[in-house]
Amino acid sequence: MKLYADYLPFDADDFLTDPVFREWVARPVPEIDAYWQGLLKTHPHLRSPFEQARLLAQSMQATWTPFSDTYTDALYQQVRAALSANQPPAQTNRIIRLVPRWAYASAASLVLMLGLSGYWYFFREQLIRTDNAELTTVTLYDGSVVTLNANSQLRLPGRVAWREQRQVWLSGEGSFAVRKQPGDRSSSFRKFTVHTYRADVVVLGTHFTVYTRPQRTQVLLEEGRIVLTDPTTHQTQTMQPGQLVSYTNQRPAPQIARLAPDRQRPLTAWRENRLVFDNASMDELAQRFREVYGLELVLRDDAFARQEFRGELPVDNIDNALLIISETFGLKPVRQGEQVYFVAN
Repeated sequence: MKLYADYLPFDADDFLTDPVFREWVARPVPEIDAYWQGLLKTHPHLRSPFEQARLLAQSMQATWTPFSDTYTDALYQQVRAALSANQPPAQTNRIIRLVPRWAYASAASLVLMLGLSGYWYFFREQLIRTDNAELTTVTLYDGSVVTLNANSQLRLPGRVAWREQRQVWLSGEGSFAVRKQPGDRSSSFRKFTVHTYRADVVVLGTHFTVYTRPQRTQVLLEEGRIVLTDPTTHQTQTMQPGQLVSYTNQRPAPQIARLAPDRQRPLTAWRENRLVFDNASMDELAQRFREVYGLELVLRDDAFARQEFRGELPVDNIDNALLIISETFGLKPVRQGEQVYFVAN
């Protein structure tokens, strides 16, 4: 059997594919019971994935069939045929013929349910979306944590695909705290990739923020090391902590700048539910309102449009954000649907 240290990076999927674990679920014996209890006592953080795997394994231990697309489709077709039949299949055993018809349907439904539940658990992609003025935090399969800003989305592969390659697809704004995972060799770590329209962000274990909207993509590295790869040209750019790399429609080549910690706050404060502006133009303010609140600021007064804004707005409270803008410029906001006009008091 493995050393306890070998189980340190395990999640529920790893336990489900471990032959010792599967054998124990099928035929538990006191010696193996003691082995697992010792593991959970030594490494309590494994209890949650261990119990999750145990419950799922117990529901599937009758078959342990791999839930491939072909298998699931065949199973579905078989159950459909069984449910559509007026009579159960002919049997020579009288006892079986006495089983009520609904029992066949119930058994077929149970098989289908287990098959499909396993399919969804292992293969289904997930899409996490945030709405206007909404932040959400997602814990990935490996324990990495992603915080999404408003009007953003993150696509995750199924668990089986994740085991082959850790990768996600981001649209909008996300902050990542990536957990290191050992690779095939003891000296290596599994890569973690964030795909965006402009660049693929390849990481080993780090903290960084990605902003990717139609007009611009920005990556700010706060800690660790990441490599940016252009998905078209395959050119790479290695980033150092404190660097900001930007791509725009007008200048597709990456622009690199180093930001002092105090200059990074406007790019990261949204994680604290704040939007921070440092002498931002009204065009920048209007753009941020569209991205975060889903509102269009109508700037008809040229004098107002030439103003700059410095301050903080709450991400999760549109009314308070408009009130702060109103008091700053001495104008009254008038909201009509998704548009906001500013008029003199």
